[in-house]
Amino acid sequence: MSLFDIFKIKKEERWLALVLLAVFVGFNALLIASHYHVYTMGAHGGFWTIFTKNFRMSGYDNWSWITISGMRIHFETIRHPLYLTFLYPLYLLNHWLIDAVGMNFAVYFMAAIIVFSALYAVVFMYRVFREVMELKRCDATILTLLLFSFAHVLVPTMVPDHFIISLMLLAMTLYIVGMKMKKGRMLGAWQSLVLTFFTAGMATSNGAKTLLAGLFANGRRFFTWKYLLVGVVLPFLLLLGIQQSQYYLLEVPQQAVIHNIEKVNKKKDAKKVEARTKMRDDWMKAHTGKPAGDGAIGKLMDISTPRGTTLVENFFGESIQLHQEYLLKDVSWDRPVFVQYSWIANYVVEGLIVLLFLVGILFSFRQRFFLMLLSWFVCDLTLHLVLGFGINEVYIMTAGWAFIIPVSFGYIQRVLAYTPQRIFRWILIFLTAYLWIYNGGLIAMYLLK
Repeated sequence: MSLFDIFKIKKEERWLALVLLAVFVGFNALLIASHYHVYTMGAHGGFWTIFTKNFRMSGYDNWSWITISGMRIHFETIRHPLYLTFLYPLYLLNHWLIDAVGMNFAVYFMAAIIVFSALYAVVFMYRVFREVMELKRCDATILTLLLFSFAHVLVPTMVPDHFIISLMLLAMTLYIVGMKMKKGRMLGAWQSLVLTFFTAGMATSNGAKTLLAGLFANGRRFFTWKYLLVGVVLPFLLLLGIQQSQYYLLEVPQQAVIHNIEKVNKKKDAKKVEARTKMRDDWMKAHTGKPAGDGAIGKLMDISTPRGTTLVENFFGESIQLHQEYLLKDVSWDRPVFVQYSWIANYVVEGLIVLLFLVGILFSFRQRFFLMLLSWFVCDLTLHLVLGFGINEVYIMTAGWAFIIPVSFGYIQRVLAYTPQRIFRWILIFLTAYLWIYNGGLIAMYLLK
């Protein structure tokens, strides 16, 4: 399977791709238009203030806009080691354009990347349903549409964060590894190198999923010296080298500049800076659970936020259906950790989806491809719900795991007889239409207000 074949959109995929491309372009246009004159200001400074004051969507970061605008790095490169490398050429081009025409093109550059990633996430997920699972064309289309109707799979298709890029890379991994399993072939060490390098480069936790995919595809042959050295160790060494180079060349000098700016601001108005810092710290303490420890890792883990409420309102709730109250607000600024739905229908829909998901697990448990997906899902459950990493806004991680739900539905569809299959298909059509109207309508309302 060549690179050209992977990215070539096939004839039967074109209508689905075209329709969703129009949707993604439309939402990105709405997002840019919501603060167009502010977002495209060609100022040589103040980009952090410009973007953070005007962009708020559920806790997603706009660091990519800031990086492309002025090469200020606010994200943790150790967790996203390839992201800065990815953004740096765009910064150079944008810096030249700002000087040439006085306009900031950062939002356009990121929109192009986000739309491209969303489009190919659609294509790869459709192929998983159609080619790996061998579902009918209509069922593969419905399940693809269902996945992208989920609230926090749809939102990442328009926000300037890495999540939809990660989804595209994970979906590509699912497709490639799924076809290997189907044909009884091994995932090559060099293929693992490429997949691990890019998936882990965008988010290090994705690397664990790619390694699990190799383990399920290759079985015992995963543990050969060639595979371990080339397909496992080498990509992480490359990423570490890239991250450390970026750190000392770009981040360390920047930290010195920022520290100096903070020092100057404190001298100008120490009381104002202290009051703002105290207000911010008080808000974060009130909206953050008790950490597991004082160390660098312990501080990232939350041991006190209620897991049951998290499952209902955030993990299976907000992830799939937006809450009407505090719509797309950010828990770091203006949203409580838990918000209840205004309609009982939201809980009915959530309960139906979770019930069908559990049934799907029972139907799929003997499938090696699904067991691989289940191992990915267990990684996310362990990281977010057991250890509590990012639990207060766990819904923004949805794009990294939610595809297991429609995949489980696909396995149900494969084993049903003709009449129950038609009934189940209509249930999925209803859920898909409802979620697109509900989530899409709320997002459009938010961006247009």
